[in-house]
Amino acid sequence: MNIEFFRSVAARLAVLCLGGLSALGVQANQPLSLAQALERTLAFNPTLSQYPYQLRELEAQRLQAGLRPNPNLSIELENVLGSGQNQGIDNADLTLSFSQLIELGDKRQMRVNKQDHALQQQNAQYEWDRLRVLAETTKRFYQVLNWQQLREWNRQRIQKITESLNIIRVRAAAGAVSDADVSRMAYRLAEVELEQQGFDSEFHNARYQLSQQWLQSPDFDALQGDIRVLPASPSLLRLEQAVNDAPELLLLQQQYALEQTSLRLAQANGKADVTLDAGLRYSRSGSDGALVFGLSMPLNLNNPNQGNIDAARARLDGVSFAQAQLRQALRSQVKALAHQERRARERVSQLDRQLLPQAQKLLVSTRAGYQHGQISVLQLLDAQEVLFNAQRQLIEAHFAVFDALLNMQRLTGQPLIEA
Repeated sequence: MNIEFFRSVAARLAVLCLGGLSALGVQANQPLSLAQALERTLAFNPTLSQYPYQLRELEAQRLQAGLRPNPNLSIELENVLGSGQNQGIDNADLTLSFSQLIELGDKRQMRVNKQDHALQQQNAQYEWDRLRVLAETTKRFYQVLNWQQLREWNRQRIQKITESLNIIRVRAAAGAVSDADVSRMAYRLAEVELEQQGFDSEFHNARYQLSQQWLQSPDFDALQGDIRVLPASPSLLRLEQAVNDAPELLLLQQQYALEQTSLRLAQANGKADVTLDAGLRYSRSGSDGALVFGLSMPLNLNNPNQGNIDAARARLDGVSFAQAQLRQALRSQVKALAHQERRARERVSQLDRQLLPQAQKLLVSTRAGYQHGQISVLQLLDAQEVLFNAQRQLIEAHFAVFDALLNMQRLTGQPLIEA
């Protein structure tokens, strides 16, 4: 990433802000896709929107770092307002001189190098913040998608229980079952309908949490996507290799390079500079003129910047130690998340292939037994709940796979879930 990239981002932000969300091609009350959510986040997220202005500040600091010291003009008048022959200004000596500070130790280039590394660190910081912000948007997107799936699942519960209630009412009217069975099933339907209100509330809250990523109120009522469609599982070798290029680790590498240039600048600042003087002296008493030259420099008996040099070395060692710790922590976290992701996939497989088919068979046989008077209404309700719980566990297992993948994607910077 370079300076031109940030400038293009700033120009794009200006166009989008003038055009509003319609510039992103998203119509109100239409299902929102993950790609659209990410594009809105890139355009309007407050964290990312500050980077073009921070870039301008760093460019100005680099300009300042490259400026050379200006020359000094001095005027000196001697032998005036004294006594004897030096009374008044008749015998005054006038000296007009220019002085220029000559920086030694390549200080100017060191300052410029430090600002160049600061710009590179800013690029790495932007990449890290961009990844974190987009990962958070993706996570909130799938949270909304999860609640959307649960809402639909609960609607199906209501539909199935309503169908069972209608059957029981018909049988009760024929005298085959008691009115207590009707009341028990009606009570269960009321409970599930009340749960639907909770799911609706969680879904709408999650919508607002998602839209806060681009500081807008939600203008969508649904999301495009299905968490039942799982992405491919990344190999452990791929994840371990990706740790070395993790954005957070690259950010520390840029910080290490910046601290190296800070150390070199501190060492350069410990070297004495030279001041050159040149001018013209005019003596009024003798009406004579002459050139004058001078050279001055401090006597650095001790390094005047030794404390700053030691501090820069300490910061450099601290960043190096932090790099080693972070690399080990990332490897450990990625391995743990990969284990969670595999366990979640195994749970999805078990639920889909074993528990759900068995729960469906149980409900079919229980309904048949109830119609023949062999099963009570409570047993029918239990059989329904067994199937419903298995379906909900499957939804939650799918979401657990996505959650683990999203966390691995945030840590490694690898696109494990495509938009």
